[in-house]
Order: sequence, then C-alpha cells, then structure tokens
Amino acid sequence: MLVLLLAAAGATVQGSIGIGYALVAGPGLAAIDTAFIPGPLLLIGLIVGTRHIFAEFDDIDRPAVGRCFLGMPVGLIAGLAVLNAMDDRLLGIAVGTATALAAVAMLFGLSIQRTPVVEVVAGAATGFCAVSAALPGPPFVAAFSDLRPAAMRSTASLFISSLIVISLIPLALTGNFGSHEIRLLGLLVPGTLGGLVLARYVRPMLERPWFRPLILVVAGLGGVALALRNL
Repeated sequence: MLVLLLAAAGATVQGSIGIGYALVAGPGLAAIDTAFIPGPLLLIGLIVGTRHIFAEFDDIDRPAVGRCFLGMPVGLIAGLAVLNAMDDRLLGIAVGTATALAAVAMLFGLSIQRTPVVEVVAGAATGFCAVSAALPGPPFVAAFSDLRPAAMRSTASLFISSLIVISLIPLALTGNFGSHEIRLLGLLVPGTLGGLVLARYVRPMLERPWFRPLILVVAGLGGVALALRNL
C-alpha cells in the first residue's frame, strides 16, 4: 500500500510538470528497498514520459534534444564509473547538494543563458544524474527552465525517456538491474497509472507565471531529499 501511494504521488507530480517522480517517491521507496534506485525508478518514468511525448508532441524543442544527445554519452560513462567506484552515500550527498545549490541560485536570480553549448552540457549532466542517482530531471530543468509548461514536459520527456532506454543496458551489464528490480518495477505500475489520471486535472492549473519557480523548487527539493537520504 505504501508503494502504491508513493508511486501515485510521484506520477501525479511528474505527470503535471514533467519531472519529480524520483523526488516524491524516491526517498520512501529507498527506505523500503534500496534496489528501487536507480533502475525501477528510471524505467517507470517511461510510462509518464510516453504520455507527454505523444500528447504534446508538437511542443517538443527538437533541436535542443538533438544537442542534449551529443552530451549524453559522456554523462552516462561518467555516471557508471562513479556509481561503481564511489561510495553510494557520498555520491548521493554530492549529487544532491550540487543539485540543490544550483536550483537555489537560479531561484535567487542566477540566469543561465541557454546556448547550444549549455544544452550539450545539460545532456551530459542529465545522463550522469540518471545513472548515478535516478534523478535526471533537475539538471535538465536548470538549463531549460525558460520553456513553457507543455514544452518543458514534452522536451524533457523525450530526452529523458531516450536516456532511460539507453542507460538500462549498461546498468544491466554492470549488475545494477536484474530480476529483483523488474519485480519492484511491477509494484510501481498500478500507482503510477493512478497518478497519471490525477495529473490530468492538475495540468490545466500550471499555465501561470509561477511555473518556472515551481519546477526550480521541485528540482531543489529533489537535491535536498537525495542528500538527506544519504546522511
């Protein structure tokens, strides 16, 4: 029941703003079974992401996604190397703290001018955080916070969903995704579907000027949650 509720809450948030599943559900799921991270949490994001890709396909910033793909391999390789070489707790604290500080800085006025180079770096950072901490959303939001709600949801979902499919292969090869993780994934599906239904009623309320601060707050809280989870 707890897994069901956590999954529903995570899917409602990500189904509404485009990121946030791991932020809302991750800490509780990790307390139940640490194997929920990163594989099952990443893969369940495909369900939510697929909705955004198909429903808001025309809003996708395709050139930006293409440039993100240029940086993705570097982030994946670095993330896997760190995942297998660094203590899990220290890694979580480092990634979480960096994410939270970046979000707070942007909330208080730091402006990142989105350029092709920034988009390539964002692709690398998103890949790194995906495989090392199951938290791909915050670095993407930091670079693309200027996008409208529909564009944010669809653009983030296309890139992150593609990233998830690619990253699961090396995760499986390095022993970080197997039969146990697949069983945990099955536990997440019912709650996730329920959360997507709830998100349908939340999305219309997000076409407001406070959408950018909202997603930055979600990104920052995700970093704080990740750091605290590993203290």
